[in-house]
Amino acid sequence: MTTKASYSELQQKIKELEQELAGHRSIEKLLWEKQDQLFKVLDSLEAVIYVSDMQSYEVLFANRYAEKLFGHITGKTCWKVLQSGMTGPCPFCNNNKLVTPEGKPKDMIRWEIQNTRNNRWYSIRDRAIEWFDGRVVHLQIAVDISYRKEAEEALQASEEKFRTVADFTYDWEYWINEEGSFNYISPSCERITGYSVQEFEENPALLLDIIHPDDRQQFNRHLDEELNSSEVCHLNFRVKTKTGEERWVSHYCQQVHGDNQKFLGRRASNRDITVQKKAEANIKLNEMRMAALLTLYEMQELPIKEVCEFVLEASLPLTGSDIGFMGFLNDDESQMTIHSWSKSVMSQCEVHEKPITFNIAEAGVWGEAVRKRCPVIINNYAASPQKRGVPEGHVTIVRFMAVPLFDKKKIVAVAAVGNKTVDYEKQDVKQLQLLIKGMWQIIKRRQAEKDFVDQADMIQHFTNSVAHDLRNPAVAIHGLAKILMSKYESLSREKLENYIAQIAKSAEQIVTLSEDINAYISTRETPLNVITVDVKEIWQTIREEFAPQLRKNRIKFREAKRAVPKIRADKNGLLRVYRNLVDNALKYGGSSLTEIVVDYESTSTHHILSLQNNGDIIQPEEIVSIFEIFKRTSGESAPAGTGLGLAIVKEIAEHHMGDSWAESSPEGKTTFYISIAQNL
Repeated sequence: MTTKASYSELQQKIKELEQELAGHRSIEKLLWEKQDQLFKVLDSLEAVIYVSDMQSYEVLFANRYAEKLFGHITGKTCWKVLQSGMTGPCPFCNNNKLVTPEGKPKDMIRWEIQNTRNNRWYSIRDRAIEWFDGRVVHLQIAVDISYRKEAEEALQASEEKFRTVADFTYDWEYWINEEGSFNYISPSCERITGYSVQEFEENPALLLDIIHPDDRQQFNRHLDEELNSSEVCHLNFRVKTKTGEERWVSHYCQQVHGDNQKFLGRRASNRDITVQKKAEANIKLNEMRMAALLTLYEMQELPIKEVCEFVLEASLPLTGSDIGFMGFLNDDESQMTIHSWSKSVMSQCEVHEKPITFNIAEAGVWGEAVRKRCPVIINNYAASPQKRGVPEGHVTIVRFMAVPLFDKKKIVAVAAVGNKTVDYEKQDVKQLQLLIKGMWQIIKRRQAEKDFVDQADMIQHFTNSVAHDLRNPAVAIHGLAKILMSKYESLSREKLENYIAQIAKSAEQIVTLSEDINAYISTRETPLNVITVDVKEIWQTIREEFAPQLRKNRIKFREAKRAVPKIRADKNGLLRVYRNLVDNALKYGGSSLTEIVVDYESTSTHHILSLQNNGDIIQPEEIVSIFEIFKRTSGESAPAGTGLGLAIVKEIAEHHMGDSWAESSPEGKTTFYISIAQNL
């Protein structure tokens, strides 16, 4: 049972309660004074400030600036009065983000939003705080940033315009700051260099790395001048693209300064002028080529060696080459003789005994131009499977180009150049072809002039010989006819028959000479009728035609015991060759002639047909010129021939892209040869 307090005790208790209540009132007064001071401070700020309950969303406090914009909102629901169109708490409300799971305040949240009620932009600072009554509430401070947003939008629009112009410009633009890194690079950098904007930004040194090594020193000097000059600077240089391609760039740049004249770096504009440079190079090449061709035209009377040397030296700058040579092929295209070396070869090559004759079958890369019968370009000599090595001391070959020179279907020469600093192209082939064709025209003109003189001499010789050969029998006929006319009645029958026989013989000489002249002219002028010919069939025909004379003179006609292929030739031409050779043997072989042998052999390019007899030997001084027109031998039994038989043989051989020659052996045998090209 509890003892009741005494009166004095109750009074003491009341006194203590009164003191405690007085303390609470003092604290409450202080709190209200502090709250009032806080509200006054918040009311003075040019920002929307309000406090709301985090459970009920009731606005517990709103400063004057907030109520000026949104009216009296204290005591009302925040999402209803501060926004429009909301049917519940704002979806962007941060209440749940401002407190921990235990309800303790977390760090402040900053964000921006455009208010749905007045469409103004605000920079928001949200924070959970402990309110005067001890509960945790939501404090929001919203600063109007609409003007800043408008400025940002204007700036963004301006930047978009700038980027639209800069990013879509065809040229490669960049702005590099004073630290050497890029403030801006236009996407065109990738079109021109192959490197992306990101690659340049990640590696500022890439700009210098892609400069062509030959232009890098010049570019560095340009940068030094640019740093010390306020003028616009210009430079053309080459860059190596990501794929290794060489491109020309026209570069303009100048310093960039801010409003306060602070140095902000350099701005540059780079234009791809590769096409322009190539056009300029082509114009320069055309000018060089025209000058070379004009000079070549003016060299008509100079020695052929000087003409060839000029063409070779002129071809080096036209093709960008460092070395070169020119050689001429023999008739069957089996060998080439070097006619000219470029001066650079002579200075670089350390091979002491430089060969001048080469076999095409054994030749290396330059021989491919003959074997393939087309220009050959090798831009990586070291890796070429066609190379066959070079002797010690030979000039180093990096790149190579060989161009064959055709006269109709025949290769007559090869011009070769090498060691261009970049790859050879089809344009280089054209440059070289133009020069060597011009050279060949001079050579052919010179040869035509020589042939014309030789032809004139031959015609004069032909005319004189014909006149001489016709005059003798004609004079004989004329003299004998006069005798017959004046003394016919007094002459005996024997003398009459003798005179008539002499007249007939002289007339026969005239007819034979006329026939041989017609045959010679026909051989020179009539084109070949090339067909497949059985050589053994030709031999059989000749054997049958001459059988009576062969039997009469006890002469054997033998064929070599070997296989003889069918060949491409003019059948009538071959028949005439063998007729003339057999007739020649019968006429000039003398009493020692007992055997005629026909044979066949071949080279890689020609068929070789021969006829051998064991009659009188042709003297060495005569055998050299025996195929010339109106040449006759002087053997003991040599009859008076026309001197056209072997000349006709020579013409037929040359028509077949071959040759004719004769050889006498110590055994007393003479062999006549003709060669016929296999590619007819």
